[in-house]
Amino acid sequence: MRRRELLLAGAAAALARPAAAVAATLQNDGDVIKPLIAREEAARFAYRGAVPRGAPDLAQTAADHAKALRTQLQALGRGTTPITATDLDPIARRFSEASTPAARLDAAIALEADLVATYREAVIALSEPGILQTAATILAGHSQQHALLARLAGRDPF
Repeated sequence: MRRRELLLAGAAAALARPAAAVAATLQNDGDVIKPLIAREEAARFAYRGAVPRGAPDLAQTAADHAKALRTQLQALGRGTTPITATDLDPIARRFSEASTPAARLDAAIALEADLVATYREAVIALSEPGILQTAATILAGHSQQHALLARLAGRDPF
């Protein structure tokens, strides 16, 4: 068998991936997306009405992220129940309970840094191109928000 025939056979095998493998991949992607939706909803609750001065409307941005992820999850034929304000993760709760502008800014920086790390892990785990693109775009948005908040605090964003 020549090299060309081997390459063609390998490509054909990759393209003929069994349906069960595709379904398992999409199931995994759904499992990765669900906690991201909860994190974005928690950020929306936390940021609502308490965005640090000089920052964009982070609550609306989080709501937009959750909506985009929910659309991807629904495209997989799955859903998830929205969280409530009492279901905040610890980092979002830290922001919502901060009592001074400086404490809110510190908590917002920590929240955005944690979201960047969470999305970085998610991007590595995702495989469906559309879902991967959505998560990578949101990751970039959180990176920008983290840099902006760090600068507002007079810190090096990196």
